[in-house]
Amino acid sequence: MREPLYKKYADTKAVGCYCMSNFGGLEILDIENGFEDYAVACFNFGTGRQKIRRHKIQRTLAGRPFIRKNGIRFYFDEIMRV
Repeated sequence: MREPLYKKYADTKAVGCYCMSNFGGLEILDIENGFEDYAVACFNFGTGRQKIRRHKIQRTLAGRPFIRKNGIRFYFDEIMRV
């Protein structure tokens, strides 16, 4: 059985972040490489990590990689590396 994501990434630091306000935004916790690439992401607005989920990395027709969280596209070229 697989370990829950909130336990697996409880003490890890973020790989990247997308600022959405003065208080926080989207955190990229891990990039899982394999047959298909996935990104583990969550929201953090100062109250702790919320909605830790795995998202498939998709690409536009021009080749820009992005993930879709809550119906919003977050492009990787707009995410700051930490």
